[in-house]
Amino acid sequence: MNRHEKIASTIAARVSTGFALAAFAAVATLFTLPAQAGEIRSLRVCADPGNMPLSNQRGEGYQNKIAEVLGEALGTGVSYDWRSSIERGLLRGTLDANACDVMFDVPTDMERVLVTQPLYRSAFVLAYRSDRHYQVNSLEDPLLKKLKIGVYQTSAIRESLGQRDVKNNTVTHFLSYDGDRVPENQPSYQVQQVVDGKLDMAAIWGPFAGYYKTIKKADITLQPVNLMDDDRQLEFDMALAVRRGDKGLQQRLNQALVDNRDKIERILNDYGVPLVQCQACVIQGSLPSHGPYRFEHRYQTAAQPAGYGPDATLAQLKQWLKDGADPTRELANAALAGDLVRVRYLVEQTQADINRLDGEGYAPLHNAVRMRFDEITAYLLDHKANIEVRDSDQWTPLMHASWRDNAHAVNLLASKGADREARNSRGMTALSIASQYGKSDSAAALVKAGADLDHAVGGARYTPLMLASAGGWDSIVQALIAGGANVEARNGAGITALMIAAASNRAEAAKALIAAGAKLDARDDAGATALSIAQERGNDDVVEVLQQKASRAGASVADTHDKV
Repeated sequence: MNRHEKIASTIAARVSTGFALAAFAAVATLFTLPAQAGEIRSLRVCADPGNMPLSNQRGEGYQNKIAEVLGEALGTGVSYDWRSSIERGLLRGTLDANACDVMFDVPTDMERVLVTQPLYRSAFVLAYRSDRHYQVNSLEDPLLKKLKIGVYQTSAIRESLGQRDVKNNTVTHFLSYDGDRVPENQPSYQVQQVVDGKLDMAAIWGPFAGYYKTIKKADITLQPVNLMDDDRQLEFDMALAVRRGDKGLQQRLNQALVDNRDKIERILNDYGVPLVQCQACVIQGSLPSHGPYRFEHRYQTAAQPAGYGPDATLAQLKQWLKDGADPTRELANAALAGDLVRVRYLVEQTQADINRLDGEGYAPLHNAVRMRFDEITAYLLDHKANIEVRDSDQWTPLMHASWRDNAHAVNLLASKGADREARNSRGMTALSIASQYGKSDSAAALVKAGADLDHAVGGARYTPLMLASAGGWDSIVQALIAGGANVEARNGAGITALMIAAASNRAEAAKALIAAGAKLDARDDAGATALSIAQERGNDDVVEVLQQKASRAGASVADTHDKV
């Protein structure tokens, strides 16, 4: 049971009349309203029990560390579903089976899932002992045919070397399902073999080698190879995956990744992950990027274009369009990549539909707002993007700006006439979303923009002030009160914001509500007061606040526990 459900059940448990029970049902429905916001009890991570430096059952991998950061940011904590990352039917047994909620380090074009914004880009490297002083400037270097080189059974660098006839001198590390029990079977172990002198070099995924250099303090050199092949991709964007359709969690993770960028970057640096330049990634990196590869955006037919190329140049875009690419699809890609140059060209020079939803149900304006590309947001609004365009879940751009806690976008959209009172498919306004989920910056901006402070959501009739009080979002409670929200408003069961603060032991919210004139002796439809609710729940912090206020005011606030 989550925090919101506990509040609802607390109130419901105190009453027995049919009306009150009906009201409770409405309250319970309210607190599960926005599926888009991804309410979860625990962040359940799909993880390999033995694949360092990514993860292990002792929580020593960088995926484990990042998961802890995200679990704290989401207020959920972390739990794991452990199984080998090379297991057959991995998706069927993990995300599809609802055994876990999120999978780390997946390619951004992974099918059958929703992926977050790319977290970082890394590359394959050649790893060797620094005392060997090798210098390889090309995969064509004859030296590579003379050294004993470790390669992984299924890797792009193995294939790239094989195309150059670097085969007979390679040592293949084969797939294994027991890395948790036999560390020598983990893919990164070839770097240890380099350190031990059993291999001259390892051609390996960069994070595996970086871990040995920084965490294990091995005196090795890492030479990225992503610039050495134009035909086979040797650098990749890594993202997080959630179940298809779980847009709420996808959005929450996107927000948490951005909000905790510095912490996550420190973790990746601590583990020596080679970070390649990537404009579209949360962690943008500094190592040179290859950029688009020759094979990207090859079109089988004009009707079936290839996928998304986030770092494309304008010249490449023009060629793709000449080859039959869909301008509307390319506009969606450009907006998602944050590329204003491509966006401008597609809007001004082609027949791209600026308001069409992409395959994930978002228009370019939604993606610009979601990804905090404020300059693109402004440009699209100035070029006839529909400010009220609805995504597939009936969210407007203003709702997305609220959810992303982007006050700048809220102010921009409001100044352009965005409807503050538009409701999504679950009856939530932008201010309701901000108030329920603690988006303090956007809530303050919406208050100043004139949003309805007393809009009641659904049959339960919860106002923004009630939602903020339930969540303990004290700064939002203060902003709503300062804006003139009605502290005595009642929901469908006659419950006030002060009663909700009492039920959830929100002492600071209770103080603010009382200071704004909330009545201590107000009773809900079952006859309960804020004090009786707090006393029954054992919420001593609020009980003390209420009793002290009553004592100072010389009032008599009866404990009505016996009356309900």
